[in-house]
Amino acid sequence: MLCIFALISAQPLYSNAKDPDFGLAAQPSLFFQSAAALQLLLEKLVLEHPQVKSQWQTVQAAGLQTRIAQQAYWPTPSVSIERAQSHPPDPSYAGPPQVLTFKVHQALWTGGRLTAQSDKAEAMQGLEQARLAEVQQGLAIQTIQAWAELVSAQRQQVVLRNSQAIQSELLSKMMRRVDQGLSSRSEAHYAQLRLLQAGQALSDAQQQESRAWVRLQQWIPNVANMGFKLQSANDRETQAHLSQLLTANESISLADWELRSLAQSPVLQRLRMVLQVQLAELAEKRAALQPEVYVRAEHQRGHYAYANVPPTNRVFIGLTASTGAGFSLVHQLAALQVKRNSTLEEIEAAQRSVIESVQTEYINAIASKSKLAALRLNLESSQELQLAWERQFINGKKSWIDVMNAARETAQAELAIVSNDMALLQTYWRLHILAHGVSGWGAP
Repeated sequence: MLCIFALISAQPLYSNAKDPDFGLAAQPSLFFQSAAALQLLLEKLVLEHPQVKSQWQTVQAAGLQTRIAQQAYWPTPSVSIERAQSHPPDPSYAGPPQVLTFKVHQALWTGGRLTAQSDKAEAMQGLEQARLAEVQQGLAIQTIQAWAELVSAQRQQVVLRNSQAIQSELLSKMMRRVDQGLSSRSEAHYAQLRLLQAGQALSDAQQQESRAWVRLQQWIPNVANMGFKLQSANDRETQAHLSQLLTANESISLADWELRSLAQSPVLQRLRMVLQVQLAELAEKRAALQPEVYVRAEHQRGHYAYANVPPTNRVFIGLTASTGAGFSLVHQLAALQVKRNSTLEEIEAAQRSVIESVQTEYINAIASKSKLAALRLNLESSQELQLAWERQFINGKKSWIDVMNAARETAQAELAIVSNDMALLQTYWRLHILAHGVSGWGAP
């Protein structure tokens, strides 16, 4: 985990605190170097996003429902006061017109209904907590994607600005050669076209950064004012930390990723809680088929039929039973059993989906790792060829188009490394989210 945040510290993140609209980056060569930058973003996201707050309120409401279900074991007091008015005088109401009654009702035996209701309330609370974790995980993965797009766009801008500078220098050389009559105007036009293409690519990268800022702003409105420190990027540090990340995860097998993700998955946790709710509902319906024994104590003051009746105390022991309308309870039990079987199938499908996601990310990681050495070798070769082609052009052994193509291939090789690095980072970030959850991944 430490190596991940060390790697994050080497990734670029531009802050435009003076521009609340997150305009185009004015200084794309400056990056966030705070080791806890992405961690702070995720912590704010999973606590302050409206979806998270809304679901948290639902969790709190479910907790209150659990307390309500637990209090069902306690006696239930009640009080009633009635006043009767009859015209003409009714012989059935010859006593005082007002009657006050205090009652205390206590269930003695419910066949397991109260226990089932309590279990159901606790399962509902666990279900809402699992939904909260599901919302947090989804938002975290989206934020990581936006963060990676932002970092990728800023790294691309560094490459493209260097490429633009090289193309501009080559254009200056070509214009001098045209003025001296050593090259044609068409070659100068070709060099100008390449310079314009480099500028357009740089503009596209800036637009990508702006879109990433907009997405982050929607999830974390004050992201630009979080006080991150700025420092120049160091590609060697980036590569070193990337190597540390690969070394740290090399010993984790695919089976380990799958087991951890299955245990951590909020979707599976939610479905298991749904199953617990359904089991509690089944127990509650079965208890309804059995009689319920209760005791009720009453204290009555006044009597409608008789005058001057002293306060009266009564105790009732009763039994109630019902099968619902007709024999509907039996059909309700059958319906709940079918729902339970459906949930079991959903759990099986969700497990397959989690395993598929983990396997896909694992394969993507292997593919990105396998490209690292080849991409770096390709960049070194492109840089060597670019220098060699420039020397040979001066000696008349290479054309100007060869020199321009070599410069473009060098930039493309650098961009390919940036793209592969960010793809590998996103893959491991998503794997860690799946395997450890948002809070487990975010701890330094």
